[in-house]
Amino acid sequence: MRASYRVKQWGQWRGRVQDGGHVIALNQLVERDKLLEAPSDKIPLTYVFKKNYTVEIPSREVWNQDPDALVSHGLVWFTDGSKTLEGTGADVRGVRPRVELSFPLGKHASVFQAEVFAISACVSENLKRGYSNQHIQICTDSQAALHALKSPRITSQVVLECTNSLAALGQRNKVRLVWVPRHSGVAGNEEADVLARKGSSDTLTGPEPAIGLPYSYPLGSIDNWTREKCQEDWSRGDRVAAGQAPD
Repeated sequence: MRASYRVKQWGQWRGRVQDGGHVIALNQLVERDKLLEAPSDKIPLTYVFKKNYTVEIPSREVWNQDPDALVSHGLVWFTDGSKTLEGTGADVRGVRPRVELSFPLGKHASVFQAEVFAISACVSENLKRGYSNQHIQICTDSQAALHALKSPRITSQVVLECTNSLAALGQRNKVRLVWVPRHSGVAGNEEADVLARKGSSDTLTGPEPAIGLPYSYPLGSIDNWTREKCQEDWSRGDRVAAGQAPD
């Protein structure tokens, strides 16, 4: 079922008659959860080898020695993502220049997506300002986001879009992504965290999901549907479908 959903999302689903069981099951699943008709963040494996930006993850010891030295020149930005019971949000805070941007991302975006989206939004803001020949530092406390943006292997739409935006910004500027430890006392990072939490509590304007569904959502929906179908079969006395030999 997971493979069928993935193939359908990637536009390769043919729904052939000989695939009848999968077609029926997938249609039942989507009828049960209409949100599964929304685009998924998971994309076919894509390779991007050339990166005209750098990713740095200093150790905590380096940060403790002199945190200001790591973000002391050029344009300095902090980004953050947050998820609460109210929803998910992303934030961009500029130290130089002074800018504050907050983005509600609805209830379904993951923290990872929010962290990458925040970096992407920061890059978009820099592109909009038309910077050229600048040293641009974008700081985040998400190592997961940085590792994803550093890797040549991409399976996430939000990561691919961020990578492409960084490539555009890096054509005319020196762009550096830097990891900042959470609660390290670096002012910009702490303020970005507060703004991201504000974004997560703000109401999303527009339909859900705001960005592609994280792959964890359809997996959870498929697993729940499978359990319910097994329970229905069990209730009808169909023990074979429940994985047990008949009496």
